[in-house]
Amino acid sequence: MNKAVVKAVLGALAVALYLRFGLEPTGWLFYEASFALNIDWLYWGYSGFRGAGYALSLWSYSTVTCAGIGAVVGLLLWRRSLRHTS
Repeated sequence: MNKAVVKAVLGALAVALYLRFGLEPTGWLFYEASFALNIDWLYWGYSGFRGAGYALSLWSYSTVTCAGIGAVVGLLLWRRSLRHTS
C-alpha cells in the first residue's frame, strides 16, 4: 500500500467512526462549553449535534450510512491525492 491509500483509508475510518460514535459527545462538549463560557450560541451547537446523534442512533441503517459516507470520503481523498501526484 502506498501512502495515499493509507491516508484515504484512515480518513474514511475517522469520518465513519466520528459519525457513528462522536456526534453525541461533541454535543455534550458544546453543552459544557456554553455554560462554562456563558456563550448562548454554543447551546445551539449542543442541540444540533445531540439531535443529529440521537436521530442517527434511532435509524436502523445508521451503521451502513456511516460506513457509506466514510467510503465516499475515502474515495474523494484518494482521488485528490492521485490528482496532486500526477
